[in-house]
Amino acid sequence: MVLDSKTRPGTGCAMADAAHDLFKQTVRSEAELHPRFRLLRDRAEFAPARGLVSELHGSEIRDMRPDYFAYLQGRDFDDALFELFLFALFKAAGHRIDLKHEAPAFLLAKASTTAAVDAFTVGTPVTGAEGQATSPRLAVPEPQAHGLGGILFRRLHQQRWRAPHADGHPFVFAIQDFDHRLAHGAPSALLHFLFGGPGQLQELGDLFPDGFFGHQDAEHVSGVLFCNDATIAKFNRLGQEEHAASAARMLRHGACLAEDGDASTPACYAYEVGQRGAQREQWNEGTVLIHNPFALHPLPPDWLGASAEMTCQDGQAAKCIAHGFHPFSSTTELLREDTPAWWVEERKRLLEQEQAAHPPA
Repeated sequence: MVLDSKTRPGTGCAMADAAHDLFKQTVRSEAELHPRFRLLRDRAEFAPARGLVSELHGSEIRDMRPDYFAYLQGRDFDDALFELFLFALFKAAGHRIDLKHEAPAFLLAKASTTAAVDAFTVGTPVTGAEGQATSPRLAVPEPQAHGLGGILFRRLHQQRWRAPHADGHPFVFAIQDFDHRLAHGAPSALLHFLFGGPGQLQELGDLFPDGFFGHQDAEHVSGVLFCNDATIAKFNRLGQEEHAASAARMLRHGACLAEDGDASTPACYAYEVGQRGAQREQWNEGTVLIHNPFALHPLPPDWLGASAEMTCQDGQAAKCIAHGFHPFSSTTELLREDTPAWWVEERKRLLEQEQAAHPPA
């Protein structure tokens, strides 16, 4: 796949002339390369993702983060890919981005607001079945939230909002959660953990009745950006939509927010990537920003660029405002480039039948 020098819509990023420089110029020995970096570099069906990663890196990341080569190729591959995802998401939302600081890595500016974003990943991804941020409804929480909660408290104790470039500005934790790729209950558990209340896990409720946001020093955290789609599959789909000629075809299917906005009854979707005309997948699809009601420096609504935003006011349940297509779950099936059109249509029909027979809970 050859990329030209035009600009990718929605990112403002100039496309790289040499698409695979990031993957040819390895700064580590083969044994030291991260397994998922080698997967992304070597497999023909991930050519769209390679092109898009190289394009984004060549636009501004290369100058802001000269060490990004080593960052992406080594043990921090998942964190590096998440930062690239966030860069594209924030760029599409119209932010001016400063990545020249150590921690927190992102300093964003738009209109009259400047905010710092501290990004980290949780868990291990599974290539090919990546999930999305799930339904905003409050359901029975799951014990898996303990791990994420522990990490949030450790990050809280680091007090990165005190960094000179972040001091006095809104401060956001951005989480890429690989542990809950497909589970619908994970964000509900996270909501109970963040906001507290009787719906929380009993032991957490005893320790933190006001939730994480009510904990000492948490007023410095303006919100939590939840995501579980900063994956190779995401980059592959968006790269495929921009450059249809590739070594693979893709089917994407899952559950999404219904058109009437009722999160209690999700709808189903199935489509071939790159075959929806002018309708393109957006970087922010499935991302959820959870506002801290006690924040010392609140974020303006609709400022960060998330697909949905959630709040908790006067003890009321969290509210969600979703913008555009908001998937709850997502599975990407890779097909050979020479897969017959009739087979693709038949597979879509079978997926739609299966989804109708077993609607998402």
